[in-house]
Amino acid sequence: MMTCNRQDGFTLLEVIVVLAVLGLLLGAAVPLASAVIESDRRQEARNELVAISTALDSYYFENASFPVSLSATDFFGVHLQPGVNNTVTADPFGGGQSYVYAVDTVNNVATVYSRGENGADDGATNEEFVSNVYGSIPGTRRTWTRLRIIVEVLANHIEGGGAVTGAWPALRASIGLGAEYDADGFGTTLQWDGTTHTLTSAGADHTFGTADDITI
Repeated sequence: MMTCNRQDGFTLLEVIVVLAVLGLLLGAAVPLASAVIESDRRQEARNELVAISTALDSYYFENASFPVSLSATDFFGVHLQPGVNNTVTADPFGGGQSYVYAVDTVNNVATVYSRGENGADDGATNEEFVSNVYGSIPGTRRTWTRLRIIVEVLANHIEGGGAVTGAWPALRASIGLGAEYDADGFGTTLQWDGTTHTLTSAGADHTFGTADDITI
């Protein structure tokens, strides 16, 4: 007795059905994967801009100015840690380029931003991921830090009968403070009035006699 067994394999109809299902799955998976990648890039940009802003604040506090670039040797690797594969300054939307960085020396503001999802530099006012660091903040903080130290040293000097006349740099040297105490946190030489015993910082605008002066 002869029997006829069906051979293993797929019919043309089964293959077509499988391909159709795979097509549907791929059609749904590709947009989902793109959305995940885009979300990762957005989060990366946010995190890196926070890190860069913090480093710029730290740099200004120490130097009373902003670095000339994000890759400056006294900034990158010193105040700003490189991150994995040294990519902390690489704009995830910039095709390998660094974040856009500019310093407004008139208003004392550093701006750093990402090109965004279109990959084009549309200017800071038109981009989503933008960070502004105002020199007035770390500069004022550093000024007060210096003034507190100076006041303590001056008080001891006066109590000991020391003279407090003359310009600030000369008086500063006579009370034993280093040259770094000549200037405020904005890089302007402090102003001393021996008659009233007041020490004045010109503030963020580098101009004495204006509203942002700091006096003790």
